[in-house]
Amino acid sequence: MIKEIGSEFWLENLNYNLRINNTPSWLENYGDIIFTSSGRGAISLLLKQISPHYKTALLPAYICDSVISPFIEHGYTCFFYDVEKDLSPIINEEIYKNIGIFFHMGYFGFSTNSSLLDIIQHFKKTSTVIIEDVTHTLFSDFERFKENDFYIGSIRKWFGIPSGGFLASSTKKIKKTELIDELNDNEFTLLRKEALICKRNYIESNNSGLKNIFLKLFSDAEEILDKDFTPYAIDDLSMKIIKSLNSESLVMRRRENFLTLVEGLKKIDYLQPLFSYLGKNECPLFFPILIEHNRDEIRRKLINEQIYCPIHWPIPIEVRKGNNPNAIKIYNSILSIPCDQRYDMNDMKRIINVLSNI
Repeated sequence: MIKEIGSEFWLENLNYNLRINNTPSWLENYGDIIFTSSGRGAISLLLKQISPHYKTALLPAYICDSVISPFIEHGYTCFFYDVEKDLSPIINEEIYKNIGIFFHMGYFGFSTNSSLLDIIQHFKKTSTVIIEDVTHTLFSDFERFKENDFYIGSIRKWFGIPSGGFLASSTKKIKKTELIDELNDNEFTLLRKEALICKRNYIESNNSGLKNIFLKLFSDAEEILDKDFTPYAIDDLSMKIIKSLNSESLVMRRRENFLTLVEGLKKIDYLQPLFSYLGKNECPLFFPILIEHNRDEIRRKLINEQIYCPIHWPIPIEVRKGNNPNAIKIYNSILSIPCDQRYDMNDMKRIINVLSNI
């Protein structure tokens, strides 16, 4: 059986360090922090306790639908700003007005939002609430805007945990009163825990019969999350794994894999890497590429070789309605190549070889 690359993480057999009580070093720079079951739950928790001057939110047009949903659920009118081909933001002055919340993020581990200082300072003067989504840049060690009011993130995108998101602030007081702490874990967490264990059994046993089982469990868990915006607390097992994580090893392996892909994909003319340089403080989430023609066909050929590359993301309905031509082009041509800590240089060379022969 060919080794599978990509797709969902699994629950690893770790010796959890139960004595660690402090916040992990890679999270401590965000200030006071509350752990939730998901990034979506963290946004819901925040929206329940802030009252901006306007019930409006300005978000990037290149974004996951799961970020937009809590704003819609809480009665916000959402506006969107387009992005350049390198994912840096395009914000025109006419959309500055009457904005209650400004939401920004860096993509795939890179500080693509670093040009926003003037805009953020403008919003600061108008008492706009400023939120940075650090999901993609959790392990990248670059300076954040001191003007940010809040940080949100989804931790479960980086390694195998049943649940994991957070809301944090270094300047504002966050209330925990709206956070639901379920002693026996919520249904989303329970399903994901079962799916992660099943995926581990699949990886260890090569029992192909388990594949459809864990895929359905993961899918069922996401369906629950799509419908339930309640801000649940993180489960105990996930918290133990987070506190036991060897973040240095994670960062080192991801950087090595990314750089191997940079070098190996240079001569393939039908794809264009979004990022060809990795700064010393950057840790990639994926290796994103753009394929303007036949992306879906190329993705299928990779799947045939047991290489699973996600598409980030389906185009949200709200974005499709607006005038965001650059973002739409990215949605339609992007493909994310896995380069995470589960894999090594040989795995990256296998990906390069498959792409070279298409």
